[in-house]
Amino acid sequence: MAAAKKMKTRDFAEFENIVSFGEKIKAYWEENARQIIAICLIICLAAGGFAYWTISSRSSAQAAQSLLNQALTMMDSAAPAKGDRPDALPAAITLLDRAAKEYGRTEAGRTALFYRAQCKYRQKDYNGAITDYTAYLQHAGQMADQLRPLALENLGYAYEALGDSAEALQWFEKAVQAGCNAALIGAARMHEASGSTKRACENYKRYLAAEPDSGYRELVEVKIDSLCRS
Repeated sequence: MAAAKKMKTRDFAEFENIVSFGEKIKAYWEENARQIIAICLIICLAAGGFAYWTISSRSSAQAAQSLLNQALTMMDSAAPAKGDRPDALPAAITLLDRAAKEYGRTEAGRTALFYRAQCKYRQKDYNGAITDYTAYLQHAGQMADQLRPLALENLGYAYEALGDSAEALQWFEKAVQAGCNAALIGAARMHEASGSTKRACENYKRYLAAEPDSGYRELVEVKIDSLCRS
């Protein structure tokens, strides 16, 4: 009987503790309700903002990629083998403009700069191509790392087309350092143009050693035979 009374007393004490704890929570809520509500609102707004940013970023990336894909199709249709459509490059540039300006923070939007430069080069707008290639080289990322050697090499071609052999040589050499073996031919050509036959030969030979199965092998071998006999 005594044991039963002890259990009831303990249960009552625990009940009082629960009630007391609940009252403390209630009192704390009443004293700090505004701060608690404000914190909850901040958390909700932050979560909502992050969700919106994620959805918006994904949507922007998809839109930029769609514009880039359309532009690449246009560029392909402008190739001589595809009929050389005169309106294709301007149409591609319009799409690439949108991708670069509206979605410049996405990878596809940044890549649009590279292909816009390609279009301008094909239109013989070499200064415009130089501007876009240079701007593209300021970016980083997986695609930028892959296209960087080509952008460097193409800057060499653009300066060569403008008749600036010294500047062209610098970009060809940067392209070689970035892993673009094809730029060795451009560098050799610039040395040849400046009368530096020895340096031209060195670059032609380096190219053959680096690319033994290249489609340009015969052309380079002819160059070596004519320049490097001594």
